[in-house]
Amino acid sequence: MIYPENVQIYQHKEGFTLEQGGHLAALDIAYHTFGTLNTKKNNVIWVFHALTANSDPSDWWKGVVGTNSLVNPEEHFIVCANVLGSFYGTTNPRSIDPETGVAYGIDFPVFTVRDVVEGHHLLRQHLGISEIMLGLGGSFGGHQALEFALTMPNVVKSLVLLATSARETAWSIAIHEAQRMAIE
Repeated sequence: MIYPENVQIYQHKEGFTLEQGGHLAALDIAYHTFGTLNTKKNNVIWVFHALTANSDPSDWWKGVVGTNSLVNPEEHFIVCANVLGSFYGTTNPRSIDPETGVAYGIDFPVFTVRDVVEGHHLLRQHLGISEIMLGLGGSFGGHQALEFALTMPNVVKSLVLLATSARETAWSIAIHEAQRMAIE
């Protein structure tokens, strides 16, 4: 696995059941935090990354996340968690299945955006976050932000979504299926 600089790993060892019926015996989630959670715990900005990014938005979203940027760690507690299935430290096909002792490989279970978000909810609880001032995401990150807000409507106070939609068009579905087939 590739670990971005200063990455933290949350380990959920109780097992993780996926929406399509699959199961992971354990779940690791790589994540970054920047800034400090204030005493009211109401200064959280959760950045949801696009499909190919990692959990360090200060690396790939310069000018938006970082000191003297729009999302500033001097004012906000910034969280960005790596997505399920990615090779940047979160459980993925190269991870060792604790039940078999070998990498999941092609047997890695099918997962959905909702599964990614459910993992992030576990991380949110682990970090003691009960309110998210702003959810921010583009592309696949926007899909996550929408799902996060839909599944926890009293947690997320506002959203900024870029290059994303609440529903996929037939054209998008066809392109994404072609991409999945190419990966397989």
